[in-house]
Amino acid sequence: MPSLPPIYSLRAFEAAARLNSFKKAADELNLTSAAIAHQVKNLEQGLGVEMFQRHSRGVELNEAGQKYLEIAQSLLGDFKRKTQIFKAQYEAQPMRIGALHVVSERLVLPLVQKFLNHFPDVKAELIADLIEPDFRTGNLDIMIWHGETPPDEFVTMRVLSERLTPVCSPELLREYPDGMTLDDLLSVPALYDLYWDEDWNYWLSEVDGPELKNSLGFSLYSALIQTAIDGGGVAIGHTGLLDKEISSGRLVKPFEQEIVAPKSYFVLTSEENLNKPNVRVFWDWIRAEKEKVSKQ
Repeated sequence: MPSLPPIYSLRAFEAAARLNSFKKAADELNLTSAAIAHQVKNLEQGLGVEMFQRHSRGVELNEAGQKYLEIAQSLLGDFKRKTQIFKAQYEAQPMRIGALHVVSERLVLPLVQKFLNHFPDVKAELIADLIEPDFRTGNLDIMIWHGETPPDEFVTMRVLSERLTPVCSPELLREYPDGMTLDDLLSVPALYDLYWDEDWNYWLSEVDGPELKNSLGFSLYSALIQTAIDGGGVAIGHTGLLDKEISSGRLVKPFEQEIVAPKSYFVLTSEENLNKPNVRVFWDWIRAEKEKVSKQ
């Protein structure tokens, strides 16, 4: 037997070890139980180690088998992921971009639409409700991540910093002819997003505002903004996500004070993903767009 086991033996062993059954492994791999048993036996002979306890009721993974299962799963997982990346270099696969739902809707979608106007041959898929990046599975190429410091293991680029400021409907603000004061916030519902539940505290601590008691949180940013538009309270807003509402006048700023948000938006990917042509084109395009903005 060669010094390295063949891939089919590793697959047979991994399935049998994970399922603790030659029969179940055979069903999963569309083989016979005898074929699974033969491949596992060849693997054991090549390694010089038995990895299953065989008895009348079936098979059971032993201690050596447990250790080798970790090796096999790591190798097979890495092989699958790198094969997907290799294939992507030679065939047009959709570029998969993940983000939080609100970030995907309000930031990523316009960004990708603008990109596709320049590169109409590229296919893209948006994946919402992702909090943390995971490029190991091969199901994600890029993530627009919101936070203070991105993880060190990824290739990162800051794409947007923003400010926090309260916003409300013009109709609500007209109820305060002399202007809304910080103390008025005690009698008006303070609206916030549950994922960004510290935003009001950040802003109030910078402007020496009162401790809020009348508040309402939302798991959907769109519901939060619509409630503010409908006059249901004052929302703590992210300027990077509210351009349309503020420029159209549907939302106004009752206070002049804005603060720099502690978190920014970053594009994250892996070194391997940058080998994919579409990912590289998108990455370089974002970098060029940033340079244009910085020169304005």
